[in-house]
Formats: sequence, structure tokens, C-alpha cells
Amino acid sequence: MEYKYGNTLIRIKQGYREIGGNFIIIEDKDNTLVFDQGIRFSRFKKYYNVNIQPSSASELRRLGIIPPSDEFNKIYISHLHLDHLGVLHLLNVGTLLHVPDKDTFNQFIEPYKESDNWTTYISPPLGVNVIDIRDNQDGVLPLQVEHSAYPAYSFYYNNGDVRILYSGDLRLSSPLKVADQELHDRIHEKTLLEEYEERGLDTDVLIIEGTNFSSAISPLQPHYFNEQVNNIFENHGNSLIMVSIDPIDLEELAYLLLVAKEKGRIPVFSGRRLIKMASFWISKFNLTDKAYQFDDKSIEFEIIDEEEIIRSPQDYVIFTVKGNLIDFGRRLSEIIKGSAVISLSTESKAESGEDESVEDNWYKALGFIIYRLRISGHYYPYELRTILEYIKPKKVIPIHTEAPLTMCEYINKLGYSCAENLP
Repeated sequence: MEYKYGNTLIRIKQGYREIGGNFIIIEDKDNTLVFDQGIRFSRFKKYYNVNIQPSSASELRRLGIIPPSDEFNKIYISHLHLDHLGVLHLLNVGTLLHVPDKDTFNQFIEPYKESDNWTTYISPPLGVNVIDIRDNQDGVLPLQVEHSAYPAYSFYYNNGDVRILYSGDLRLSSPLKVADQELHDRIHEKTLLEEYEERGLDTDVLIIEGTNFSSAISPLQPHYFNEQVNNIFENHGNSLIMVSIDPIDLEELAYLLLVAKEKGRIPVFSGRRLIKMASFWISKFNLTDKAYQFDDKSIEFEIIDEEEIIRSPQDYVIFTVKGNLIDFGRRLSEIIKGSAVISLSTESKAESGEDESVEDNWYKALGFIIYRLRISGHYYPYELRTILEYIKPKKVIPIHTEAPLTMCEYINKLGYSCAENLP
């Protein structure tokens, strides 16, 4: 999809009529910029499964799973979910890769460098210049947003011809904001709508995600999510509680660490990526006084033995990722039957590429009591009205949704205009 405003061409090469895989090109007489260059998991699943894995990054490009981005040398990544970050392995030497917080990016990317499967292609080659987006000099203004990956940004670009706001992925509310406003504000000094209003910005073209316009099941509202989590901790007070969580989902981690502290439970981390990211977040934001980890190549916390967990399961809450949770249960299946599992999900299957059916079968076989909770990383459809009232765009281009025409109908009824050449 292409849209021309003045002398500026906006090309939506991926992310239109699909969730994830965003790849937006902004071209004017002075600049060519790329906003995101993600993996299209909807297409990935057509060619690969547990038995068939990608053989090369070039194969992913040839099959249209990642974009042909080697002709561009300025790329801005809104956040580190793979449907936006994509595969960096094929970037040309000299490419300027603008990432949301360089320190976080380095922590996030390190395990991929040592991967023994296709995910090794996610890390960039030597010669790519990784730049913190807050240090850019190209007229792109990063505006922090709340999302289920931290940090996450929208991008505002004003070239004198057109003022463009690309939303990335965003939400307006979260469990942490409801539970602890002070901690939330430490993590987010300012968010999009606050900063937009404070700076007095104006927008000609708003390129905005609409993930939840495609959702058949509405995710939990933050206060209901918090209520559910508290009920689980209260009613499984004598049992081990385990949580599967995305390593870069800082807000959910911070909220659950608050709950664990209130209930007198000590967090235990498992899995290298989660251990490293949790250590990074806890140190940066002072999220908890005490934490343990199981033995691992990455030693960030004091080691605890599984036997100690077995002796007093009510004193701990285990944080891990989904695969590690299954492995833990298989090792101790006869001992931890009846334990509670909180399986967190913030993204749609189209974004993450996950198949949860195998995981569910294991939960049943291992005798876990499963609570699958989804708190969205995206705004609710009715909240689009609030966003538009702040931004007041002349034109709106809906992306990151399977229902762009539905979004346009709603946008038009609110008194705003979608781009005329929407197919």
C-alpha cells in the first residue's frame, strides 16, 4: 500500500491487512527512512514447524517472511518484539540501526548470538552501527509508549512537507499503572499522549496499529487482571506458583514482583534469557530486595536448589518462560502436581507465532492447575477515540490489523479521515 502526501511517499510494504511484520518506508527528497522490519509470523507458519526450520536468513527473505531491506541504511525499531525487530543478520555493513535503548538491546540480543538454531539470524553482523534512538539526528522524534515490550516508542517525523506519526504498538493502560502509580511513573517518565500534548505537536498522517480490532476475544482489562492474579495467590497460598512470562515484558514482571512481595513469596528465575533480563530490570528499577535463580550458565542471582523449593513451595514463585516451565514439571512431576501456573499472554498468535495446544497438553499431563491470562499490549478499540482526540490527524492509515476497513469505518464515524486510496 502506498500513500503520497505532498512530496513525501509513505510505503506500507508489510503490516497492512496483517498483524505484525511491520515494514514502513518514508521517502522524501532528502531522506529514506525505514520504521520497523519485522518477521511475518503469519507467513512463517506456512513454511516452518517443529520439524522444518529455516535454513538461512536468505531463505526467509526469499519466502517473503522478512522484508528485502538491504537497500536501506537507516532503520528505526519501535520495540524488540520479533514481528517488529525482525532478522538483522542480512543488514549491510554501515547500516544505521536505531534501537529503543542500546543497553536493553545488547542484553536482549546476546543470547541470540549463541543460538544453535535459526534465531541466530536475529542478531546483527559486525559493521552495523547500533544507535540509541534518543541520540538520532535525522529529525525522527521518539515518543515513549506503553506496550508489552519495554522500552517501546512511537516515531514522529517532520520534514517540512508532512508531519507523520507512526504509532508502533501501544496501549493506554496496564496492570502496573493500576497497582502502583509511582513505580509506573519511574518506568515511564512520560508517555505518548502526555508528551504529544506537552510539546504541542501536530500530525498530518497518523500510521496507527489496530491489533485488537481483529481480536475475536477481548483481553482482560487491567483491574480485572490484577483481581485475578490476587485471587490466584490467595487461593493457592500453600502451593507452589509458577509464572511464564516474556523476558522483555517489564511491566507485567514489575507488577507480579509487587504481588509476590505482598504475599511473602521470594521470586526464583529460570532460563538464561529471563535471568539476564530480570537481573537488568531489577537492578535498574529496584524491583525487589531478594531473588534467586536455578543453576544456569548465566549467574545473576544467588543459586537455589530445587529441593529447597520442594520443602517449602509456599515461600516461592517461579518465573520462567514456557518451555522451561514444562521441563521443570517433567523433572519434578510427581512432587508438584496441583501447583498453579499463571501463563501470561500479551500478544496475539499472529504476532508471536506460538501454538499453545502442545503446551496445554503438557499442563494437563503434569497435573498443573492452569490460569491462562491475557492482558493486551495494545489499546482497546474504544480507546482509539481518545488517541485521535489528542493527535487530531488529517489522515489515518491503519496497520498491524486484519481489519483495516473496519477501523476506517469507525474512524470516519468519529469525524476523521482514512487515507483515500485504501483498497
